[in-house]
Amino acid sequence: MKKFGESLRKIRESKGVTIKQAAGHTVTPAFLSKFERGESEISFSKLIEILDYINVDIDEFLLQANNFEKHPQNIFLSGLSDAVDAKSNVMLKNLEETELLLYKKEKNIRYKHNIYLCRLYATIVNETEPNISDWEPIKNYLFGVEDWSYYEFLLYANAIPFLPTEIIELLSKSVYQKGMRYLSLTENKNGLTETLLNTIEILIKRDRLDMAATYFTLVESLLDSPDSIFEMIRLKLYHGAILYMSGNSEEGLQNMDNAIKALNMSGYRGNQIPEFEKFEKIIVKKLYDSFRKQNWIKK
Repeated sequence: MKKFGESLRKIRESKGVTIKQAAGHTVTPAFLSKFERGESEISFSKLIEILDYINVDIDEFLLQANNFEKHPQNIFLSGLSDAVDAKSNVMLKNLEETELLLYKKEKNIRYKHNIYLCRLYATIVNETEPNISDWEPIKNYLFGVEDWSYYEFLLYANAIPFLPTEIIELLSKSVYQKGMRYLSLTENKNGLTETLLNTIEILIKRDRLDMAATYFTLVESLLDSPDSIFEMIRLKLYHGAILYMSGNSEEGLQNMDNAIKALNMSGYRGNQIPEFEKFEKIIVKKLYDSFRKQNWIKK
């Protein structure tokens, strides 16, 4: 609690609010002073009241309290992404061992999930099939949580490439309802959007076009901010892919090309352009392979 007290003091002073003003009718100034010095604890409800009085959102406060550092889970996922990009089994094994040590020490289920994610993403590096023993515990956990918060969205978004299509269908059908209670929180809204976009991408890659199309309206309903430009462009890419695979190859290819150009021109998340181009190549190859199988194209 000490760092929370120190953070509250820094924010209060930066806003020119006195202890007496911040305490209001919630606590006494003397009590608040002790909390800021780390000499006493405060209930969460009272802390929320004080933050509300000085016009500070709880997310902003927690970010300040953590010295504006990323959440440990985001740091882990960044490391996981680096390991996969480097195609390094050594990096993946080191990540897994670190998460195992943390799990033995703290017994937080998050670390157990991270161990499974390390093993699942190792199958991409080694080009092997994922084991049911690595994705099933994540599936069971997600089905068992009634109201999803940012963590559940993040876990699902990263596990979805390894889940069977029927599991994705069952989870994604209820994913919007699972996150509705906390949708007002920016992180949860972003997590839901990312989850739905990942669902669309996976279903397209698995030739479940009708199922993928059902999620477009849900995603569009969440993209109500200028900050959502990347997500809007990504949705345009997927719309082009569905058109292309549905027989409107010229229009579909144009839409995918336009999405890549738009991302390039916007300068927003330009590092994602190779991922967009890779996705387009996968879609074009899928249709080409399909034609070959039907003997429409001869070797």
